[in-house]
Amino acid sequence: MTTIGIPRERAATATRPRPRADALRRALLVCGILSSALYAAMLVVVPMGWDGYDSAARAVSELSAIGAPTRSLWVTLGLVYTLFALAFGLGVLLSADDDRRLRAAGSVLIVQSLVGLVWPPMHMRGAETTLTDTLHVAFAMAWLLLMLAAMGFGAAALGKRFRIYTAATVAVFLVFGTLAGIDGPRIAADFPTPWVGLWERINIGAALVWIGALAVVLLRRQSSTGGAAAARAAADVPVQGFVAPGFEEVRAEFERNFTERGELGGAVAAWWRGEQVVDLWGGRRSPEGEEPWAADTMVAVSSTTKGLAAMTVALAVERGWLDYDAPVARYWPEFAQNGKGAITVRQLLGHEAGLVLLDEPLTVEKLRDLDAIARILARQRPAWPPGSRHGYHTLTLGLYMQELVRRADPAHRTLGRLFREEIAGPLGVDFHIGLPHDVPAERLARVRTLSPWRGLLALRYTPPAVTLKMIAPGSLLRRSFLGLAADPNDRSWLEVEVPSGNGVGTARGIARAYSCFAEGGAEIGIGPATFARLTAIPPAERPMDEVLGIPSCFALGFSRPGPGFAFGSGARAFGTPGAGGSFGFADPDARLGYAYVTNKFDFYLVDDPREKALRDAVYRAIGRLGERHPSAGAPVRTLPVPLLRPRAPGPPRSAV
Repeated sequence: MTTIGIPRERAATATRPRPRADALRRALLVCGILSSALYAAMLVVVPMGWDGYDSAARAVSELSAIGAPTRSLWVTLGLVYTLFALAFGLGVLLSADDDRRLRAAGSVLIVQSLVGLVWPPMHMRGAETTLTDTLHVAFAMAWLLLMLAAMGFGAAALGKRFRIYTAATVAVFLVFGTLAGIDGPRIAADFPTPWVGLWERINIGAALVWIGALAVVLLRRQSSTGGAAAARAAADVPVQGFVAPGFEEVRAEFERNFTERGELGGAVAAWWRGEQVVDLWGGRRSPEGEEPWAADTMVAVSSTTKGLAAMTVALAVERGWLDYDAPVARYWPEFAQNGKGAITVRQLLGHEAGLVLLDEPLTVEKLRDLDAIARILARQRPAWPPGSRHGYHTLTLGLYMQELVRRADPAHRTLGRLFREEIAGPLGVDFHIGLPHDVPAERLARVRTLSPWRGLLALRYTPPAVTLKMIAPGSLLRRSFLGLAADPNDRSWLEVEVPSGNGVGTARGIARAYSCFAEGGAEIGIGPATFARLTAIPPAERPMDEVLGIPSCFALGFSRPGPGFAFGSGARAFGTPGAGGSFGFADPDARLGYAYVTNKFDFYLVDDPREKALRDAVYRAIGRLGERHPSAGAPVRTLPVPLLRPRAPGPPRSAV
């Protein structure tokens, strides 16, 4: 096997991240968006309250003119705008690190904002041109030249797409600048600037939008990479573990997560043909500190928990306690309230029951009383006719699985306890649904949670339909998130059993559990009939998700490959991704169990770039070693690679 690690001396002297400096840069960059929004508001709002403007042309052209009724208000707001613009230029400069082009862009923006502090007003335009008018035009030309210089430096520093966008903005300048030049000589004393002011304001608007776009790009880059300084610091944080021969590319991509993709801390593991071939961990255990991620560090994995819960339900089916095609009410009579009597276990696990919402808000204290939760669940009314549609049951699915298992198990064990005793224990899996009190805090990674601002930055890759569903006040998606403050850093939340999303564990443990199922599940007593049900290809009808607004595919508690989310080497794969970026799945055709976990949550619904790069590298490796993968074409046949010998359950030793 191939071991990797950072020398102890280097690890001890790793550059400490500077979260305060990063926060300052983010705040300064936000000022770019604020400056653009303020100036746009000044152009629209300021003239609206003044009767002295007898035309739209006068309103957009003479806001700051001597004698204009808006002069005093414009100067006050203009000063605020200038301070915002100055702060933004400083933010660009601080974000440049070693990039001289971006540093030049920041410097030019600072100079441009300072020009605004001494900008001369103009007279009310008439037939004569005054000195202030001439100075006003000269300063406007200087501002435009500085803007073009900043745009050139910024475009050169920020990649092809931003260069194309910048070129389009310059084209707007040329078109409407030419129109302003044509209309300029037509200005009449009795009707000032009929169109020139409008053409000028279109160009100003294009410039303001460019400033906002630059701010978003730099904020996004800082969010994803932590800045160049943070990336260098991440490169010094120990990355440890092993890969089997042939899987070295997975190690390289994992290291790139820290140096290029802004990873904070995380782990990835894979079992292939019953042997562990990847077990890597690295980075920092918390956003604030510098404690390294250790071999046995665990982290909350959000909805990745649903897959481990679905394994537990499958075990109950194998034992004969449950039948996927039986009504839920057979095991839980009270469930039949409000038109739910015909809902089958299969429909419930396939997100078809319409039980997305709860009429009563939940708290951690309520979740400790499973009988009370069962009464709330039983009287819930479906949001649509069960079986007619499907939609993601964000929180509720795990709660319904919990009560179903608790009633079906002859010993009435909770789902978390059944998982621990019948799956985690026999397989040596380090994963908990309901964190035990005796797990030391030093083993838990602290999560950098999602935030509204980071969500705004994520709009560039979030499906528009999901964004609309999330912000619409009455949407099922938005309502499904309300009522429970689920904090992955709050131990009281982690210690209750919520099989929908508060599982805590290691990538190694999740991958080990999925490896067992990828091999048929015989290690824990899963028989061929149950395994055939788990791997059956679900029907393609009703692909649109009623809650998410995009296509999705679920079966028996697992996500399945389908429109918009292709994983595995075929349609028989099954697993669940989690909010924030984690993912675990089984691929029976490739005989692969895989998992990735992280403590820097991001907004990707699926295919987080950090995880996707690792998953693709795993498949390229097994493709080279004789397995087939959809994107790899015909497999490359090589001599069999010597894999690891079977290991005893438990965390491996750190390789240094």
